[in-house]
Amino acid sequence: MVWSALRPRGLHPRRLHPRRLRAAPLSRLVAANAISSVGDGVRFAALPMLAAAVTRDVFWVSVVAAAGRAAWLLAPVIGTLVDRMPARRSLIAGDLVRCAVLALLCAYTATGRVPLLPLVLTAFLTGLAEVFFDSAAQSIVPSLAADRELERTNARIIAAQITGTGFLGPPTGAALWAVGQPLPFAVDAVSFLGSALLLMGLPSRRPDGRQAGDGRAERGVRGLSRDTWAGLRLLGGHRILRRLMVVVAVLGVGQQAVYAVLVVYVERRLGLPAHGYSLMLVAAALGSLAGARAAPWTARRLGSGRSLVVSVTVSALSYLVVAAVPWWPLVALMLAVNSAGVVLWNVCTVSLRQRLAPPGMLGRVTSGYRIAAWGTMPLGAALGGVLAKDAGPDAPWAAAGLLLLGCLPLLRRMPSTPSEPTRKRAAAAKTDDRRES
Repeated sequence: MVWSALRPRGLHPRRLHPRRLRAAPLSRLVAANAISSVGDGVRFAALPMLAAAVTRDVFWVSVVAAAGRAAWLLAPVIGTLVDRMPARRSLIAGDLVRCAVLALLCAYTATGRVPLLPLVLTAFLTGLAEVFFDSAAQSIVPSLAADRELERTNARIIAAQITGTGFLGPPTGAALWAVGQPLPFAVDAVSFLGSALLLMGLPSRRPDGRQAGDGRAERGVRGLSRDTWAGLRLLGGHRILRRLMVVVAVLGVGQQAVYAVLVVYVERRLGLPAHGYSLMLVAAALGSLAGARAAPWTARRLGSGRSLVVSVTVSALSYLVVAAVPWWPLVALMLAVNSAGVVLWNVCTVSLRQRLAPPGMLGRVTSGYRIAAWGTMPLGAALGGVLAKDAGPDAPWAAAGLLLLGCLPLLRRMPSTPSEPTRKRAAAAKTDDRRES
């Protein structure tokens, strides 16, 4: 009776349940990731087209593309900066920087004259802001989601990213470009502004009330360098994280060995017309969405460790099946299966890193791990080209499958229950606290 009289209209005790209170910030985070990913997809499509319109020199077109990825070379340092700042601030800054840079590019484009230097700077700065955003997005999840909800939350974020960058963004960017060259960049800037407004509703503190950044962090270049090396040493010295880095590096090599020559494989080995390559990419994207849908259930039923073994095994077998039977419906199916396995790997490893990383080091762990994932991809692309040229079009598929099978021994004794990683993370945090004292 007392509660009925005093509570505000429309407020029910059930709505104060902790799970309901956590749902609103998580929904904001997922929605912001979805909007931001659509903006990234628009940029991925429109920026190369603008570069090709500005110059006919293939070298400079490739420089624009490389500038967008060059920011990943700074990922360990960016991870340190993310650890020093509240994650919400890093997320909002990442969105607002992209919004401002793309608004300026839109203004340049509207004049009809876009110099090459601003174009290259735009690609680099938006890539840099993307690294900030992605690192902070993974760092903030443990403060918003309960431990048992990490896989489900990460799967929702990954599904939003796949939908934005793989399905909605690129065709939207191409369609807007056909209407008017400044239009995709204007829409892109607005999308990042909308994402930033959503993120302003997130809490700025961790559950224990401390800021995400450590106020005792040493300032200056020396302190930044020391903290960055501390994160890299943690990755190299932690048995589980080190093994995950090795396996993801091999995954990157195998995947790029296949995808770098996929368009040639589809046309020459499978005998499909030009749109056959698009069909294969659509199949892979659909498989990724299916994998994001199934990953939380799989991790809950099998545990993280067994799920990782399933992921690598499925990916390896899908490559070997294609190498043995080059029939286009089977190739499309195997690409979908492979993509589902990769997403299962991503969901489980992101959740494991969030559980295993000591407090205040998740940004550095995330960034260092992604260097291993992205840094080996050029090697894989080169390997795929050499194998396809010297050993035939089926060779990259066979090599990728055998490489992944060779990684399975590294996945022995991985944590298989949510509670085990949580205990290890707590133990690591206590050890770190003792060292500091």
